[in-house]
Amino acid sequence: MRATKALGLESGVGDADKQYWANSTTERLHDDALNEGFTPSTDYRVHRLGAQGGDHGALFIGGGTYCPGTPEPLQNATKEHLGNIIDTATYRERIKSRSAFQLHVKEKPDAKGRVVLRCPALGPSPTVTCPLRELLKTVTDKARPAVDGADLPDFADKICAQHSVSFDTAKFTRTAQAFEYGTPEWDKFHTHARNSIESLNHQIKSAGTEDIESASRRRVRGFGAAQIIVTILLTNFNLRKIAAFMSDKIKDDAKKHVHGEPVVRPIRRRDREWHNPYTDTDLAGVMRPDKAKHPASDETGGPPLRT
Repeated sequence: MRATKALGLESGVGDADKQYWANSTTERLHDDALNEGFTPSTDYRVHRLGAQGGDHGALFIGGGTYCPGTPEPLQNATKEHLGNIIDTATYRERIKSRSAFQLHVKEKPDAKGRVVLRCPALGPSPTVTCPLRELLKTVTDKARPAVDGADLPDFADKICAQHSVSFDTAKFTRTAQAFEYGTPEWDKFHTHARNSIESLNHQIKSAGTEDIESASRRRVRGFGAAQIIVTILLTNFNLRKIAAFMSDKIKDDAKKHVHGEPVVRPIRRRDREWHNPYTDTDLAGVMRPDKAKHPASDETGGPPLRT
Protein backbone atom coordinates (compact mmCIF):
# COMPACT_ATOMS: atom_id res chain seq x y z
CA MET A 1 0.00 0.00 0.00
CA ARG A 2 2.85 2.39 0.75
CA ALA A 3 4.41 1.46 -2.58
CA THR A 4 1.26 2.42 -4.49
CA LYS A 5 1.21 5.81 -2.76
CA ALA A 6 4.89 6.28 -3.60
CA LEU A 7 3.92 5.94 -7.27
CA GLY A 8 1.48 8.81 -6.92
CA LEU A 9 -1.69 6.74 -6.64
CA GLU A 10 -4.34 7.75 -4.11
CA SER A 11 -5.26 5.54 -1.18
CA GLY A 12 -8.71 3.94 -1.21
CA VAL A 13 -10.26 0.53 -0.62
CA GLY A 14 -7.95 -2.45 -0.10
CA ASP A 15 -9.66 -5.72 -1.02
CA ALA A 16 -8.22 -9.08 0.00
CA ASP A 17 -9.35 -12.60 0.86
CA LYS A 18 -9.58 -14.14 4.34
CA GLN A 19 -5.85 -14.84 4.44
CA TYR A 20 -5.13 -11.13 4.96
CA TRP A 21 -7.66 -8.84 6.67
CA ALA A 22 -9.52 -11.69 8.33
CA ASN A 23 -6.42 -13.54 9.49
CA SER A 24 -4.00 -10.77 10.47
CA THR A 25 -3.88 -8.96 13.78
CA THR A 26 -4.73 -5.28 13.86
CA GLU A 27 -1.18 -4.42 14.90
CA ARG A 28 0.30 -6.11 11.85
CA LEU A 29 -2.09 -4.88 9.15
CA HIS A 30 -5.27 -2.99 10.01
CA ASP A 31 -3.78 -0.12 12.01
CA ASP A 32 -1.02 0.66 9.51
CA ALA A 33 -3.41 0.33 6.56
CA LEU A 34 -5.91 2.75 8.10
CA ASN A 35 -3.11 5.18 8.90
CA GLU A 36 -2.13 5.09 5.22
CA GLY A 37 -5.72 5.89 4.26
CA PHE A 38 -6.81 2.42 3.11
CA THR A 39 -10.11 0.89 4.23
CA PRO A 40 -10.60 -2.91 4.18
CA SER A 41 -12.96 -4.83 1.96
CA THR A 42 -13.04 -8.52 2.74
CA ASP A 43 -15.04 -11.50 3.90
CA TYR A 44 -15.33 -12.67 7.50
CA ARG A 45 -14.43 -16.04 8.92
CA VAL A 46 -17.38 -18.07 10.16
CA HIS A 47 -16.57 -17.64 13.85
CA ARG A 48 -16.61 -13.84 13.44
CA LEU A 49 -20.13 -13.62 12.01
CA GLY A 50 -23.06 -12.28 14.02
CA ALA A 51 -22.64 -10.16 17.14
CA GLN A 52 -18.97 -9.92 18.11
CA GLY A 53 -19.12 -8.24 21.49
CA GLY A 54 -19.74 -4.54 21.81
CA ASP A 55 -19.22 -1.45 23.90
CA HIS A 56 -21.47 0.79 26.01
CA GLY A 57 -24.32 -1.64 25.34
CA ALA A 58 -24.06 -1.45 21.53
CA LEU A 59 -23.39 -4.54 19.39
CA PHE A 60 -20.57 -4.99 16.86
CA ILE A 61 -22.03 -6.83 13.84
CA GLY A 62 -20.49 -7.15 10.38
CA GLY A 63 -18.27 -4.10 10.69
CA GLY A 64 -21.05 -1.88 12.07
CA THR A 65 -22.21 -0.75 15.51
CA TYR A 66 -25.85 -1.59 16.23
CA CYS A 67 -28.62 -1.01 18.74
CA PRO A 68 -28.73 -3.67 21.49
CA GLY A 69 -32.40 -4.19 20.59
CA THR A 70 -31.61 -5.36 17.06
CA PRO A 71 -33.78 -8.46 16.39
CA GLU A 72 -31.82 -11.71 16.56
CA PRO A 73 -32.79 -12.85 13.03
CA LEU A 74 -31.18 -9.67 11.70
CA GLN A 75 -28.07 -10.21 13.82
CA ASN A 76 -27.59 -13.74 12.50
CA ALA A 77 -28.60 -13.07 8.87
CA THR A 78 -25.17 -13.94 7.44
CA LYS A 79 -24.83 -17.06 9.59
CA GLU A 80 -28.19 -18.38 8.45
CA HIS A 81 -27.46 -17.53 4.81
CA LEU A 82 -24.15 -19.40 4.80
CA GLY A 83 -25.83 -22.27 6.63
CA ASN A 84 -28.48 -22.50 3.87
CA ILE A 85 -31.23 -21.69 6.36
CA ILE A 86 -32.42 -18.67 4.36
CA ASP A 87 -32.13 -17.88 0.65
CA THR A 88 -30.28 -14.95 -0.92
CA ALA A 89 -33.41 -12.82 -1.36
CA THR A 90 -34.30 -13.18 2.32
CA TYR A 91 -30.72 -12.46 3.30
CA ARG A 92 -30.63 -9.24 1.27
CA GLU A 93 -33.89 -8.12 2.81
CA ARG A 94 -32.62 -8.76 6.34
CA ILE A 95 -29.39 -6.88 5.69
CA LYS A 96 -31.41 -3.95 4.36
CA SER A 97 -33.72 -4.03 7.39
CA ARG A 98 -30.78 -4.27 9.80
CA SER A 99 -29.28 -1.00 8.55
CA ALA A 100 -32.11 0.88 10.31
CA PHE A 101 -30.79 -0.34 13.69
CA GLN A 102 -27.22 0.89 13.08
CA LEU A 103 -26.05 3.70 15.39
CA HIS A 104 -25.85 7.17 13.85
CA VAL A 105 -22.62 9.14 13.68
CA LYS A 106 -23.04 12.40 15.57
CA GLU A 107 -19.41 13.53 15.39
CA LYS A 108 -16.58 12.29 13.19
CA PRO A 109 -13.50 10.64 14.76
CA ASP A 110 -11.18 13.05 16.52
CA ALA A 111 -7.38 13.04 16.74
CA LYS A 112 -7.50 10.45 19.54
CA GLY A 113 -9.54 7.99 17.50
CA ARG A 114 -12.85 8.52 19.28
CA VAL A 115 -16.16 8.81 17.43
CA VAL A 116 -19.46 9.99 18.91
CA LEU A 117 -22.46 7.79 18.09
CA ARG A 118 -26.07 7.95 19.15
CA CYS A 119 -29.12 5.69 19.34
CA PRO A 120 -30.91 5.24 15.98
CA ALA A 121 -34.16 6.30 17.66
CA LEU A 122 -32.77 9.79 18.41
CA GLY A 123 -31.75 12.80 16.40
CA PRO A 124 -33.41 14.75 13.59
CA SER A 125 -33.67 11.67 11.36
CA PRO A 126 -34.40 8.60 13.50
CA THR A 127 -34.56 5.28 11.69
CA VAL A 128 -36.32 3.18 14.39
CA THR A 129 -38.67 3.66 17.30
CA CYS A 130 -37.86 2.37 20.78
CA PRO A 131 -39.95 2.12 23.98
CA LEU A 132 -37.03 3.57 25.94
CA ARG A 133 -37.04 6.68 23.77
CA GLU A 134 -40.77 7.32 23.46
CA LEU A 135 -40.69 10.38 25.72
CA LEU A 136 -37.93 11.91 23.59
CA LYS A 137 -39.56 11.20 20.25
CA THR A 138 -39.84 14.40 18.21
CA VAL A 139 -40.41 13.10 14.66
CA THR A 140 -43.61 11.24 13.75
CA ASP A 141 -43.81 11.89 10.02
CA LYS A 142 -43.59 8.26 8.92
CA ALA A 143 -43.66 4.68 10.14
CA ARG A 144 -40.34 3.16 11.18
CA PRO A 145 -39.12 -0.25 12.34
CA ALA A 146 -39.74 -0.69 16.05
CA VAL A 147 -37.55 -2.22 18.72
CA ASP A 148 -39.52 -5.03 20.36
CA GLY A 149 -39.79 -4.80 24.12
CA ALA A 150 -38.62 -8.41 24.37
CA ASP A 151 -35.36 -7.48 22.63
CA LEU A 152 -34.50 -4.69 25.05
CA PRO A 153 -31.48 -5.33 27.29
CA ASP A 154 -32.08 -6.12 30.94
CA PHE A 155 -29.75 -3.31 31.88
CA ALA A 156 -29.87 0.00 29.98
CA ASP A 157 -26.26 0.85 29.24
CA LYS A 158 -24.97 4.24 28.10
CA ILE A 159 -26.20 3.91 24.52
CA CYS A 160 -29.76 3.47 25.84
CA ALA A 161 -29.53 6.06 28.60
CA GLN A 162 -27.55 8.93 27.10
CA HIS A 163 -28.11 11.14 24.09
CA SER A 164 -24.73 10.15 22.61
CA VAL A 165 -21.70 8.09 23.54
CA SER A 166 -18.02 8.33 22.65
CA PHE A 167 -16.62 5.10 21.18
CA ASP A 168 -12.99 4.15 20.75
CA THR A 169 -12.58 3.27 17.05
CA ALA A 170 -9.73 0.89 17.92
CA LYS A 171 -12.29 -1.54 19.37
CA PHE A 172 -13.93 -2.20 16.00
CA THR A 173 -10.96 -1.63 13.72
CA ARG A 174 -10.67 -5.34 12.98
CA THR A 175 -14.21 -5.63 11.63
CA ALA A 176 -14.56 -2.22 9.95
CA GLN A 177 -15.11 -2.19 6.19
CA ALA A 178 -15.52 0.34 3.41
CA PHE A 179 -18.98 -0.97 2.52
CA GLU A 180 -21.64 -2.43 4.77
CA TYR A 181 -21.01 -6.15 4.78
CA GLY A 182 -23.48 -8.26 2.82
CA THR A 183 -25.07 -5.39 0.89
CA PRO A 184 -25.26 -5.45 -2.94
CA GLU A 185 -22.69 -2.63 -2.99
CA TRP A 186 -20.23 -4.71 -0.94
CA ASP A 187 -20.89 -7.83 -3.01
CA LYS A 188 -20.41 -6.02 -6.33
CA PHE A 189 -17.09 -4.48 -5.31
CA HIS A 190 -15.70 -7.54 -3.53
CA THR A 191 -16.66 -9.92 -6.34
CA HIS A 192 -15.10 -7.67 -8.99
CA ALA A 193 -11.90 -7.26 -6.97
CA ARG A 194 -11.54 -10.97 -6.25
CA ASN A 195 -12.20 -11.94 -9.88
CA SER A 196 -9.66 -9.37 -11.09
CA ILE A 197 -6.82 -10.58 -8.88
CA GLU A 198 -7.54 -14.25 -9.50
CA SER A 199 -7.50 -13.56 -13.25
CA LEU A 200 -4.11 -11.87 -12.89
CA ASN A 201 -2.78 -14.78 -10.83
CA HIS A 202 -3.90 -17.19 -13.53
CA GLN A 203 -2.20 -15.15 -16.25
CA ILE A 204 1.21 -14.95 -14.57
CA LYS A 205 1.10 -18.66 -13.72
CA SER A 206 -0.11 -19.94 -17.09
CA ALA A 207 2.36 -21.73 -19.36
CA GLY A 208 3.68 -20.06 -22.49
CA THR A 209 4.51 -16.64 -21.02
CA GLU A 210 5.87 -15.93 -17.50
CA ASP A 211 4.79 -19.29 -16.02
CA ILE A 212 6.01 -18.39 -12.51
CA GLU A 213 4.25 -21.45 -11.11
CA SER A 214 6.82 -23.69 -12.82
CA ALA A 215 10.01 -24.28 -10.81
CA SER A 216 11.93 -24.64 -14.09
CA ARG A 217 11.66 -20.87 -14.58
CA ARG A 218 13.75 -20.19 -11.48
CA ARG A 219 16.43 -22.89 -11.24
CA VAL A 220 18.50 -21.16 -8.61
CA ARG A 221 19.26 -21.88 -4.98
CA GLY A 222 17.96 -19.70 -2.21
CA PHE A 223 14.84 -17.63 -1.68
CA GLY A 224 16.61 -14.37 -2.53
CA ALA A 225 17.87 -15.63 -5.88
CA ALA A 226 14.47 -17.03 -6.76
CA GLN A 227 12.86 -13.69 -5.85
CA ILE A 228 15.09 -11.90 -8.37
CA ILE A 229 13.99 -14.24 -11.15
CA VAL A 230 10.32 -13.88 -10.19
CA THR A 231 10.70 -10.08 -10.11
CA ILE A 232 12.09 -10.11 -13.65
CA LEU A 233 9.20 -12.27 -14.83
CA LEU A 234 6.63 -10.02 -13.15
CA THR A 235 8.28 -6.94 -14.69
CA ASN A 236 8.01 -8.56 -18.09
CA PHE A 237 4.33 -9.30 -17.42
CA ASN A 238 3.69 -5.69 -16.45
CA LEU A 239 5.41 -4.37 -19.58
CA ARG A 240 3.45 -6.77 -21.76
CA LYS A 241 0.15 -5.71 -20.16
CA ILE A 242 1.01 -2.01 -20.51
CA ALA A 243 1.93 -2.48 -24.18
CA ALA A 244 -1.32 -4.36 -24.82
CA PHE A 245 -3.31 -1.62 -23.06
CA MET A 246 -1.65 1.12 -25.14
CA SER A 247 -2.18 -0.85 -28.34
CA ASP A 248 -5.87 -1.33 -27.57
CA LYS A 249 -6.24 2.37 -26.78
CA ILE A 250 -4.57 3.43 -30.05
CA LYS A 251 -6.84 1.12 -32.01
CA ASP A 252 -9.89 2.37 -30.14
CA ASP A 253 -8.97 6.02 -30.72
CA ALA A 254 -8.43 5.31 -34.41
CA LYS A 255 -12.03 4.15 -34.69
CA LYS A 256 -13.43 7.38 -33.29
CA HIS A 257 -13.97 10.73 -34.92
CA VAL A 258 -11.57 13.32 -33.50
CA HIS A 259 -12.72 16.95 -33.93
CA GLY A 260 -14.85 16.01 -36.90
CA GLU A 261 -12.01 14.34 -38.77
CA PRO A 262 -12.73 11.11 -40.69
CA VAL A 263 -12.07 7.75 -39.12
CA VAL A 264 -8.42 6.70 -39.35
CA ARG A 265 -8.20 2.99 -39.83
CA PRO A 266 -5.06 1.01 -38.93
CA ILE A 267 -2.77 0.28 -41.88
CA ARG A 268 -2.16 -3.36 -42.60
CA ARG A 269 1.39 -4.62 -42.68
CA ARG A 270 1.22 -5.56 -46.38
CA ASP A 271 0.16 -1.98 -47.08
CA ARG A 272 2.84 -0.49 -44.86
CA GLU A 273 5.72 -2.46 -46.47
CA TRP A 274 6.43 -1.53 -50.09
CA HIS A 275 7.75 -4.89 -51.22
CA ASN A 276 7.14 -8.59 -50.95
CA PRO A 277 10.05 -10.01 -48.92
CA TYR A 278 9.73 -13.38 -50.70
CA THR A 279 9.93 -12.12 -54.29
CA ASP A 280 11.52 -8.71 -53.59
CA THR A 281 8.82 -7.02 -55.63
CA ASP A 282 6.57 -4.09 -54.82
CA LEU A 283 2.78 -4.06 -54.83
CA ALA A 284 2.76 -3.75 -58.63
CA GLY A 285 4.98 -6.77 -59.02
CA VAL A 286 8.06 -4.74 -60.05
CA MET A 287 11.36 -5.94 -58.64
CA ARG A 288 13.49 -3.50 -56.66
CA PRO A 289 16.35 -2.13 -58.84
CA ASP A 290 19.03 -3.01 -56.33
CA LYS A 291 17.66 -6.54 -56.07
CA ALA A 292 17.30 -7.25 -59.83
CA LYS A 293 18.68 -10.69 -60.67
CA HIS A 294 20.81 -11.20 -63.74
CA PRO A 295 20.59 -14.52 -65.60
CA ALA A 296 23.53 -16.81 -65.19
CA SER A 297 25.83 -17.07 -68.29
CA ASP A 298 28.91 -18.83 -69.50
CA GLU A 299 32.28 -17.19 -70.16
CA THR A 300 31.22 -16.14 -73.69
CA GLY A 301 28.45 -13.98 -72.33
CA GLY A 302 25.78 -16.13 -73.93
CA PRO A 303 22.96 -17.94 -72.23
CA PRO A 304 23.82 -20.97 -70.10
CA LEU A 305 24.04 -24.31 -71.86
CA ARG A 306 21.20 -26.69 -71.37
CA THR A 307 22.13 -30.10 -69.98
